[in-house]
Amino acid sequence: LVNVTRWFRTVVSQTAVKDVLGEVTLATSVAQFNQAKFNELSAKVAKSAPKAEKPKKEAKPAAAAAEEDDEPKEEKSKDPFAEMPKGTFNLDNFKRSYSNEDTATKAIPHFWENFDAENWSIWKCEYKYPEDLTLTFMSCNLINGMYQRLEKLKKNAFASMCLFGTDNNSTISGIWVWKGHNLAFELSPDWQVDYESYTWTKLDPKSEATKKEVHEYFMWEGDFGGKKFNQGKIFK
Repeated sequence: LVNVTRWFRTVVSQTAVKDVLGEVTLATSVAQFNQAKFNELSAKVAKSAPKAEKPKKEAKPAAAAAEEDDEPKEEKSKDPFAEMPKGTFNLDNFKRSYSNEDTATKAIPHFWENFDAENWSIWKCEYKYPEDLTLTFMSCNLINGMYQRLEKLKKNAFASMCLFGTDNNSTISGIWVWKGHNLAFELSPDWQVDYESYTWTKLDPKSEATKKEVHEYFMWEGDFGGKKFNQGKIFK
């Protein structure tokens, strides 16, 4: 700062500069901010500034407005099970029992004590193309992908899908429970991606053979008709 001041004094001392500027006196104190003066100047500037005009909204042509009104509004997807009788079987209660209690002594007895055969059904599925199954983790991905695409079916269905065998020699089958007596997948186009790759057999809930299969698939243990259990996936 001292060097700048010395340079400035040297410049303003020159005759040519004095002829234009006259005698230059340096400030002797620091300038103080004057709020009142600032407000006064700001008010003057605000008054003198031209007001910006708001852009006028262009009126839509009558034909275009009519077309918009004619466009069909997207309807909320309806619950395909909404028209079915509610029945007495509370699927959520069974799912809680299956998740939190012993499967053999609590969940499976709960299932049979409360199952409503008039309004619910039990199905067995088997994958049609076992010769196409290679590595077991890839076979599991088939089940996981199916479950993901059936996410909205969970509210009204429960399933245990099992993979049997080993790499390059495996099969997939499962037990499903859902509301109604027909194939649930046919109720919505969104649910029809995977189900045709399986054969579906409706089981008799009063049959001892059905009770045995339900027990094996819900427990993931048993003889499974001679098939070697590899792993299972629950849909709930």
